[in-house]
Amino acid sequence: MPRLNRDLWLLFAAGVAGVISIQLIQPLFPLFLDSQGASEMEISLVISMASLATTALMIPGGFLMERMGKKRMLLMGFLIWATVPVFMASARDWRTVAPLYMVYNLADVFVGPTRMAMIAQYATPESQATVFGLMSMDWPVGGIVSPPLSGYLAERSGWHLSFRVAAVVMALGAMPVLMLRGEKESGKTEEKVSMSAIFQREYLSVILLFSAFSFALSTGQSVVGTMLPIFLKNQMDLPFSSIGLFFSGSSVLSLLSQVPGGWLADRYGRKRIILASLLPIPLIFTAWAMVNDWVVMLVLYSLFAGCLSMMGSASLALLSDSFPSELTGAAFSVRMTGFRMGSAVGPLLGGYLYSSLSPKSPFTAAALLFLVGIPLVYLIKEKPRQPH
Repeated sequence: MPRLNRDLWLLFAAGVAGVISIQLIQPLFPLFLDSQGASEMEISLVISMASLATTALMIPGGFLMERMGKKRMLLMGFLIWATVPVFMASARDWRTVAPLYMVYNLADVFVGPTRMAMIAQYATPESQATVFGLMSMDWPVGGIVSPPLSGYLAERSGWHLSFRVAAVVMALGAMPVLMLRGEKESGKTEEKVSMSAIFQREYLSVILLFSAFSFALSTGQSVVGTMLPIFLKNQMDLPFSSIGLFFSGSSVLSLLSQVPGGWLADRYGRKRIILASLLPIPLIFTAWAMVNDWVVMLVLYSLFAGCLSMMGSASLALLSDSFPSELTGAAFSVRMTGFRMGSAVGPLLGGYLYSSLSPKSPFTAAALLFLVGIPLVYLIKEKPRQPH
């Protein structure tokens, strides 16, 4: 098991606080919009437009990271995440929330690629997937704690309390970021060359495959994630707190599979673990369309979360292996662009299918989208890893 240095521990601490804050808002956010009178398609439109704005700025964010430095980028993102929920807590109409949620999502431009680039910078090549797995444990930890708490607070005191608690927790998460060591920045000319080099012929096909793979998986994930709370409320008649527990339970398996997924990827190969984790997902959502028991659906959704967790660390490490170290930040930005584009398309697709075809049709669509990801990842060439 690799040892984490001081900066990785600080990054992990900031990540835990940040994810607890984010998951007080994100999983049940469609229900918040629903409580403000938004329809299924309007809910989908709000979430889609926020993701589209983030998508448009993700690659420029890579240039900005090289100019501002990673630490400043992280602080800017945490600042946005800590302040916007205060304003959303006071909103009384979903049309007021929409632009605020768009700004809230823009924080990922500052935090997402920057955090991944810092992890890749501090990890050795032979242990990179394991380190990504360790560092990504913050997400399921937040998923266990936050959704049921958010649902409970919404039932007892209204949504405004969840948003204000999220703002306070995010502000606390900025403190470990302040303690990070500042990195030495290279000259501006080299940064521009490094960033643009990601689109040169030798790297272009690889980054396009990663982007397409991320787009397919993110679209499938967003189709499910956007409509799942609405489905559980309207079709299964579950209260907010039970819907929160649904997400919490699925995060337990995600947490348990996070580090083993990274360790197996380091030991047996990135692509092998990605494919082994990806293959069951279309079957999981095909089975979803055939059952009507929410407990069985919880088991299926937990298996889905576990499979995503297993492949997550391996896919990040595979991307890092495919590019020289000076291009990893740019590569993560482009990959995040594909991911965010899927996050923009998925909610619209899910809302349309849910309202026009059937409540279960978004889950069938997710099965097909994850099926598309299999040949895409198969085409990516895995390079042999050389230890330092």
